[in-house]
Amino acid sequence: MSVNLEQQIRDLQYLVTKLQKTQSTFEKNQIFNNLSVVIDFLQANPALKKMINTLSPEGECALKSLIAIGQGPIILRDFIDQDEKCLNLLKKLMHQLVRIDEFYAYMGGIAGYHLTILSMISSQKTKKNPILNNVNYIKPEGLYLGKETPLVKQMITTGIENLDKIAEIYPVGGAGDRLNLIDETTSTPLPAAVLPFLGKTLLEGLIRDLQAREYLYFKLYNRQIQTPIAMMTSMEKNNHAHILDICQHSNWFGRSAELFHFFIQPLVPVVTEEGNWSLSALLTLNLKPGGHGVIWKLAEEQGVFAWLHEIGIHQALVRQINNPLASVDNSIFGLIGIGCKKKKAFGFLSCERLLNSAEGTNVVIETYYPDFFEYRLTNIEYTDFTLRGIGEEPAEKGSSFSIYPTNTNILFVHIPAIQDALRLCPIPGQLINMKAKVPYIDAQGIISQISGGRLESTMQNIADYMMDRFPNPLSKESLKKELKTFIVFNDRCKTISTTKNTYKPAESPISTPENAYYDVLLNNQRLLASYCQITVPPEQFFEDQLQNGPSCLFLFHPALGPLYSIIQQKISFGRLSKGSELQIELAEVDLKQIDLEGSLILESSTPLGQYNEQGILHYGKEPRCSLHHVTIRNRGIDFQNTQQFWKNDLVRHECMKVVLKEGAEFYAEHLTIVGNQCFEVPAHHRLTLKSTSGNNWIEELTPIQQPTWTWLYQIDSNNTIQLTKKFNSNF
Repeated sequence: MSVNLEQQIRDLQYLVTKLQKTQSTFEKNQIFNNLSVVIDFLQANPALKKMINTLSPEGECALKSLIAIGQGPIILRDFIDQDEKCLNLLKKLMHQLVRIDEFYAYMGGIAGYHLTILSMISSQKTKKNPILNNVNYIKPEGLYLGKETPLVKQMITTGIENLDKIAEIYPVGGAGDRLNLIDETTSTPLPAAVLPFLGKTLLEGLIRDLQAREYLYFKLYNRQIQTPIAMMTSMEKNNHAHILDICQHSNWFGRSAELFHFFIQPLVPVVTEEGNWSLSALLTLNLKPGGHGVIWKLAEEQGVFAWLHEIGIHQALVRQINNPLASVDNSIFGLIGIGCKKKKAFGFLSCERLLNSAEGTNVVIETYYPDFFEYRLTNIEYTDFTLRGIGEEPAEKGSSFSIYPTNTNILFVHIPAIQDALRLCPIPGQLINMKAKVPYIDAQGIISQISGGRLESTMQNIADYMMDRFPNPLSKESLKKELKTFIVFNDRCKTISTTKNTYKPAESPISTPENAYYDVLLNNQRLLASYCQITVPPEQFFEDQLQNGPSCLFLFHPALGPLYSIIQQKISFGRLSKGSELQIELAEVDLKQIDLEGSLILESSTPLGQYNEQGILHYGKEPRCSLHHVTIRNRGIDFQNTQQFWKNDLVRHECMKVVLKEGAEFYAEHLTIVGNQCFEVPAHHRLTLKSTSGNNWIEELTPIQQPTWTWLYQIDSNNTIQLTKKFNSNF
């Protein structure tokens, strides 16, 4: 570390301490006015000094903060008085600086932000953080959801029962730099939220998963709920505008627009490894989102928590946008169930962690003091493993998984507990990663690319400030029961597979859309084989699927379940041949003994119900399809055509497609359907295929006012959801 950086830190510590002691902007400006670095810089730049006199007190404070931390010669050197371009750029810069200064006011504003980064750079270079002697790391224990024991079933049922008391919070402001998403029309970069995974944006995927949970609640309790949704967006790559555009063009997904609340994640300065701010152009800061750890502070300051409190919501599910597997089967229900049943403050959904992966880990930190033992169940980022003394130890000899579970950022939160923790730490889990190359323009105007990063933070580490203290050490069993925080587990393939990176043949496929797609299909294939008792082709390795395409493709609307135990009651027995495709964009089907070679697509634009005049979706009177002992033969997917299967934009030779309008039904039994066939059923009609000689049939179209049949959902005494097919006697 250079002497210059050490001196900067010492000088800033004194300045930041003074700034933190005053809330008055006037007094802060007085502090800056007495600094020689500010006086000298403004005397050397009279045009800037003249301009400062026209600023608001907040603008003056922010600009002088920048000068005080030594960044004036780098960022403001190109200011030319009366130059319209410079003035416009400076106005934009001032707006950004004021917001940064205000957001980080608790740590000393811009000066505190800079000091924090410099201190972290120093720690990384000198490895100052020692391992504490009074700390133990304990593998956390929690309920395993992968086996439906009586307790698991009870927690799932409890989770469903409490859905009307839950909000959902989505941090969707990620830049998605490693995905290299580009708008094909404008050639502008796009954020991660618009990634077209499985034919839908990642944002649409979140809403579909939520609707599936609400739909299940509706079927069980005959009451429709609309879950409040809060989204943390950002201005990076026009993320906020893209999110709003998706919501508006989707007519708010058939939901009330009043039940959406948006709050914008601040962009923060990128700093080089030498401690200077990065510029992307003249008077233009290089800004990036400051990590998800700001979500709690923003939610408090921008009224999200107050809004939820007013509508009687005190718990929330938090889920990131780039993990499409988070809602598979029963995991989220189990997480919510325990959180609500046990009145917990914070909960993690976890699974196995891959050794040597860029994944954080969930641990119980035991800290012992002379008079008590302190426990916290929290997250440790992989970048801190060395400093914390955590190694890449396998769970057992030869295993590819770590002894500690992975952090997935699927969280249960009790909002009052979050608010209490915020008083201790407004922005948890602060960290800095200096590996990226960033643009740097020095005081002479020379542009280069050097290592840099920004102050980031992790939302899950708010759990660091939810401690429990006991006079004696706790046993493993007590740790599961006594802490205000908790953890549940499921199999990795049902819990996490992210879409963070562009796939590159020479690199690991982990965290790419291709690998997430592979995991989705693998889950779905196992669902058919193990739950639905359908014969499917042997499982593939990733490389085989990537090169040759899926051996078997099964995709479905999550409201078909989302629990596997429900889906197995709607689809049972039969066969899917190698290369076959079954896509079900419906919630209500009754498929038995389907023999498929080729492609079968069952779809509706209104799979969950009907829309009223205001565009609000009402669950019920859904379109439905019943196929019993039906054989389907067509040429299916064109595997010779180059396709990005994970986008679900496929080229087919032939397929059988059933398109159901609002409230429509399709029924076929003991038939063989060959070749390219499309059956489009008008709204509130039932189309029946009746077998004649050979492989022929006749079509019978009948108007219907009500569904001719429906699935009745009931929870039995064993907390199992049982479906019973009920026929409408009036049909």
